Amino acid sequence: MNREDKILLLRGIIGLIAGLISIFVNTFILALLYLIIGYIISIVVVAILFHPDKKWNLLGKGVLTLIIAWFLILLVIYNIIV
Repeated sequence: MNREDKILLLRGIIGLIAGLISIFVNTFILALLYLIIGYIISIVVVAILFHPDKKWNLLGKGVLTLIIAWFLILLVIYNIIV
C-alpha cells in the first residue's frame, strides 16, 4: 500500500470513530463539530506519520471518505439504537 492509500484508510477510520462519538450527542451541530475535530486530528496525524509532499495529500486526500464514513456510521448505528 502506498502513502496515499494509507491516508485514505486513516481518514476512513477516523470518520468511523467520529461517527460513533457523534451518536451520543443531542444536536446535529455538535455532531458536525466532532466531524471537524476528527478532520483536524487527521491533518495532524497525516503530517506526523506520512510527511506528505503535496498540500493536497495533507488537506484534501480522503476528506470525502472521512465524511461518508462519519455519515454512514451515524445513520446505521442511530437506526439500530433508536
